[in-house]
This record gives sequence, C-alpha cells and structure tokens, in this order.
Amino acid sequence: MIISALKNNLFHKRLLLLTALGTVLLALRVYVTQSIDFTFLLWNLFLALIPLFLSKQFLFNVQVGKSRSLRIVILLLWVLFLPNSPYIITDFVHLDGNRPTFWLDLLLFFVFSLNGLILGVLSMMDVFSYLRKRNHPVLANGILLFVSLLSGYGVFLGRFLRFNSWDIITKPLVLAESLLNSLFLVDAWMWIFGFGSFIWVSFWALKPFLRGHGTMSLNDRKA
Repeated sequence: MIISALKNNLFHKRLLLLTALGTVLLALRVYVTQSIDFTFLLWNLFLALIPLFLSKQFLFNVQVGKSRSLRIVILLLWVLFLPNSPYIITDFVHLDGNRPTFWLDLLLFFVFSLNGLILGVLSMMDVFSYLRKRNHPVLANGILLFVSLLSGYGVFLGRFLRFNSWDIITKPLVLAESLLNSLFLVDAWMWIFGFGSFIWVSFWALKPFLRGHGTMSLNDRKA
C-alpha cells in the first residue's frame, strides 16, 4: 500500500529524478577521478530515506493505526533515524577548494544535501499531520520543535563523535557514556540549538511548497 501510494505521487517521482541526477553526477566524478571517495553519499542518502519510510507507516499502515505499542515503536525509530536526513548537509565538510573537480563536487553535494533535506521535511510533515489530527496543534508543534532539537544533537553525535543510529543497540554503554560527557560540551549545545533551529526553520519554510505531496493518509483518500 505504501509503495503504491508513493508510485502514484508525482512529487515523489520528481524526487526520484533528483536522486537519479545525484547518482549520475557521482558516477561522472568516479569516472573522471578514478576514485570512489564520495560514494558514501549513496549510503547517506539511503539512511536519509528511512525516516520517510517510517513516517509513512502512520499514514498507510493499518496495523500501526490499530496498535498503540507499535505506534510508539515506530515513533521512537523515526526520532532515532531522522537526523540522517539533514546530516548529509554536513558532508560539505569534505569539499576541497584545491581539487580540480571542486565545482563538480559542490554541485554533487548540493544535490544530495537538498535531497536529504526534502526527505526529512516530508517525513516531518507526515508525523506533524498525524500528531495534529490526534492532539492539540500547539502540542504537535511543540513535539516537532523538540524533535528538531534532538535531531540537531543527533547530527552532532554523527559528525563529531562518529556514532550511528544503530549504535544504541550495538554499543549502548559507549554511547551512553559519550552522551553524558557531551552534555558538558559547548559545541554540543551549539549544534542542538543551532542546527536544531535550522531543521525547524527548514520544516516551516519548505512545508508550504511541499504541502499535499504525500501527507494524505488512507482515511483522507477514502473521504
């Protein structure tokens, strides 16, 4: 049902074209440089897609709608993986102005970053729509703001402390110790409020342009 809904959505097809453009640019760079340096962008984009897949469960998965415990699990997983979407923006750190392929690299990172950010915003729109229908709009806004700040922290953990979303299972003790220590770092709080605010503003800035592109649930379609 989810796959069918995505296939029938024109905007998601255009997003797929943006992904194809990024892939072609990456293939061109590999051919020109004979290097696979930036192929990690494909993996990062795949991780950026996971939050959108999870958020669609709230709109199209009937079982999730019936099970409160399943909704909680999906929501927690969504919060855990959401930082992967805007994380691609920080990949600009790999740009090197001395490389002969600098302008190609700049375009490459821009396309992948834009794709990741849009995927994240679409995912947030799904969850916001779901929460607003079941809670007061102010509460839904508050939850999304809190999640945005958490995502800013998640990006900090990924970029600087090199943790992944799944480390909560594979390295829980190491992660817990690092989380505790990082709360005393000024940089951590700068990323929480700085990058977290960027995610929040991006959500509200892009939301009007993306409204209606995939946030309609099964109940809305039937109505």
